[in-house]
Amino acid sequence: MTRNETPPPELLPASRILVAVNRDVEDELACAEEYRLGAEIQTFSLPEMLTRDISGLLSGVATRVRRLRGPIGVHGPFIDTTHASSDPEIVRVCRMRYLASLDIAQALGAHYVLFHSQYNTMLKLETYPDLYHEASLRFWPEILEAAATRGLAIYIENMFDEDPAPMRRLADALDTPGFKLCLDLAHSQIYSGRSIADWVAAYGRHLAHVHMNDTRGTYDDHLGLGQGRLDIPAALRSLESTGLPITYALETNAYTRASLEFLGIPRR
Repeated sequence: MTRNETPPPELLPASRILVAVNRDVEDELACAEEYRLGAEIQTFSLPEMLTRDISGLLSGVATRVRRLRGPIGVHGPFIDTTHASSDPEIVRVCRMRYLASLDIAQALGAHYVLFHSQYNTMLKLETYPDLYHEASLRFWPEILEAAATRGLAIYIENMFDEDPAPMRRLADALDTPGFKLCLDLAHSQIYSGRSIADWVAAYGRHLAHVHMNDTRGTYDDHLGLGQGRLDIPAALRSLESTGLPITYALETNAYTRASLEFLGIPRR
């Protein structure tokens, strides 16, 4: 942009945007610093991080995160964490992984920890929705209590979910400010036949956070905003029309700076 050009309008307030920090920790944290944004730290959700000593890396990331201006969150473990399993050993491991992620979030000064719904749409059983719901009601209270003692909220993200109803049902049943929903825009369009506006309406007052990236429509491509088939401006209009203080994490990897340009967010 030249000196005489008018900057594009910001599609979102920068104060509610986070950069997802995944494998390229240095560059992604640098991006958050350049634009004075928050960060969602996803690095410690990766399987290779769960069985090694992360203390040095965690300390270094915590030092960097303390310099950031925006909100801070943590993505919890999600590979094979079937917390609604009928196998008590699987549930035990999930509980251990989830509780460990709360400690990581506390060390980073985060405001929330995000987990996947792990709702299994491949199980075509009439009883499955109730089984999942009942198992979730048994599982989450302990995690919510542990999160509350650390000053953290829990956010649940749609992954393979075909319908927003099960998560809305769960959020209604738990009915606590400490349990909120995250809408992943790309996931909702890859795995569901429902529009983004439908998901926003269904989540209602429980919607607190959004994962943003673009997709060509078949795969979870994690493209930059405007590089795929999603109508991002229309999605943002639907989300912002709720009046909720929704935060937005850019899961756009190497395309994050281009995505910030798409949103009209300048370097600060």
